[in-house]
Amino acid sequence: MNKKLKIYSTLFVVVLIVLGFTNTFHYYAMGWSPAPDNNMEFAELPSDYMSCDTLPDGGTVSYGHPYYTYDVNVHPWSRPDHKVLLSTAQGQTYQVEMQKIKVGIPASRANSNFPMYFIGSATVVSIIVFVWILYMVVNLIVKIRRGEIFVTKVAKYLETTGILLSVLYLYELVVSYLITQYFISHIHLADHSIVFKNECNSMYILTGLALMIISQIILKGKDLKEEQELTI
Repeated sequence: MNKKLKIYSTLFVVVLIVLGFTNTFHYYAMGWSPAPDNNMEFAELPSDYMSCDTLPDGGTVSYGHPYYTYDVNVHPWSRPDHKVLLSTAQGQTYQVEMQKIKVGIPASRANSNFPMYFIGSATVVSIIVFVWILYMVVNLIVKIRRGEIFVTKVAKYLETTGILLSVLYLYELVVSYLITQYFISHIHLADHSIVFKNECNSMYILTGLALMIISQIILKGKDLKEEQELTI
């Protein structure tokens, strides 16, 4: 077993263990602190979201103001009075726990475009990686149709594709973490805290590492084939 094959195989096992652990256990270091303006309710939109003007005939017209929306993961605070969010409908009551919500921030109150820059950069990187992978796949199919399976170039295509998929996963993970930390510092929700959860597609890195392992197996097969031909 060559050195790269050992490294890629070890990384694959480590990533499987880490993904299994992070998807099973979550740690929340949150308490509860009372505040006079801590409230969550159904209400009309404030003026920085929408404004209304009165027409000469007595009617009204509404103007929506631009705002940004972000999906964030949340976790309820541990309240000392043991109160929970309940939903009662048609005589039945259920406990409700919000885990992911969409937060709208008026453009007039958005003091930074930091999240939008990172979200945009992640999208650009994803497009570049997928275009490159498409190019790799097309070349790989051409090689296979020619019967050129155990060749160095095919292995290189697979290894490069695997590396790109792994890098894409790690980049999205870092971007997601940085954006979440920014929201934690700048957005305050009633009775809930924003938390980080790894929601990146784990198939990117698993498939990437698998392709990297396969690339080394192909190279090993190529070497064995050449040794066999020399022996004959």
